[in-house]
Amino acid sequence: MPFIGNTPSAVPLTAADIADGIITSAKITDATITNSDVASSIITGQTAETSIAGGDSVLIYDDSASALRKMTRTNFVAGVGGDNTPAFSVTKNANQTITDVTETTVTWNVEDFDTDNAFTSNTFTVPSGKAGKYFFYFTIYFYGGSTNNIVGMNLFIKVNGTEKIGNVFASSVNMQDFGCTLAGTIDLAVADAVTAGVYADTASGNGFVVSNTTKNKFGGFKLI
Repeated sequence: MPFIGNTPSAVPLTAADIADGIITSAKITDATITNSDVASSIITGQTAETSIAGGDSVLIYDDSASALRKMTRTNFVAGVGGDNTPAFSVTKNANQTITDVTETTVTWNVEDFDTDNAFTSNTFTVPSGKAGKYFFYFTIYFYGGSTNNIVGMNLFIKVNGTEKIGNVFASSVNMQDFGCTLAGTIDLAVADAVTAGVYADTASGNGFVVSNTTKNKFGGFKLI
C-alpha cells in the first residue's frame, strides 16, 4: 500500500484500539482460537462464588455435538444425582375390619407426605418419567381380640394386583395383638400401581381389626 511521506511503523493493535462488539463470532473462523490463545486465568480469575441458585448456569461440554453448552444448576444436579423422589408415606386414623382368610388391601387415610402427588385411593402409581427401582416399607398392627386369636398372618405388597413382596409372620393361637413389618425393593415401570395388603387366619373365624394407630405405615421412595 503506497504512502505519502514516511511509512508508518508497525504497531500491534491493543484492546483500546478496537471498539466493543466490533469483532463478532461471524468474523472469526471456526476452530482458529486454541488453548494457547486464551489466558489460563480466563475461568480461575473470575469472581469466586460460594453458592449457586437453581436458575444459574453451569458451562458443560457436549461430547456428542463437540460443543459447549450451558445448563441450569437445577437441571445439572438432576442429571448427575437425585433426591430419592417420588417418595410418600401414609398412615391410618381409623380401624379397618379384615375378613378372615381373605386377602385385603389396607386402606390409608392420612398422608405424611407425597412429593409427586402419586398416592391416591390407597395406591401409589409411578408417575411419567419416574420408572426405576423403588424401596417400599409396610408396617401394620393387628388386633384380634380375646376370642379371635391369630393363627397365621401374611403381609404383601402388590404391583398391578400381583404380589411382589410377601411373607408369613405368625403361626400361633396365643397372639391376640400382633405387629410386623415388610420391606423390599421392586423394579417399576411408569403407571405401575402399588398397594399393601394383609391375609390372616383367626382361631374363631371372625376376622380381626387393623387398629387406628400411627404404628401402621406404608411408604416408599425411588432409589438413586
